[in-house]
Amino acid sequence: METFSPAETAALAKYGDGESHAFKHKSIVAHGILMGLAFAIFFPLGALTIRLPSFRGLIWVHAGAQIFAYATALAALGLGVWIALFTDQLNAAHPIIGIVVIGLLFFQPVLGLIHHYIYIKEHKRTFWIRSHVWLGRTLLILGMINGGLGLQLSGNTIKGEIAYGVIAGVIGVFYIGVVLFVYLKRGSGKDGGETGEKIASGSENSREEMNKV
Repeated sequence: METFSPAETAALAKYGDGESHAFKHKSIVAHGILMGLAFAIFFPLGALTIRLPSFRGLIWVHAGAQIFAYATALAALGLGVWIALFTDQLNAAHPIIGIVVIGLLFFQPVLGLIHHYIYIKEHKRTFWIRSHVWLGRTLLILGMINGGLGLQLSGNTIKGEIAYGVIAGVIGVFYIGVVLFVYLKRGSGKDGGETGEKIASGSENSREEMNKV
């Protein structure tokens, strides 16, 4: 027997289509799973790939991982907007924050690529990498918080909210720990600080490259 959240029940009373509403319920579950995977697992782990030991093409491994995470989040956003329109909740905080976060994430690869090509010529940190780093960290945190808001909006169970909180919390703490470790190890003025890494260049020598999020 399907159980519906208060928002779904209200929509059911308004539109009166039980079978269609059961499909909407499954869409809400799919939206939550996809967005949860994107922000609680894929984005943080993709960000940590740039902290791996340096090798040729590391920057593109990082980029590929984050593009995969973004594609997952984009699919979840499409479901989310459709659900919000059906339940008349598009003006709620959760969908608004979600649209803004996913929209701003679109610019992340642009900022990263601009820095990458400037760095090849000048070999120094730039405004673009700082923007990329801090925008990414801010949006990651907002996305995790918004996941909790989404669980509340959908009327999820306490167990579901706890499970999401534990997973997001563990990944978040691990990510912050790695960032702090790298920052303290290198120092803010050495080897590019928190945004510096070693990556193989066109020759056999290694050069500093960017270490984003």
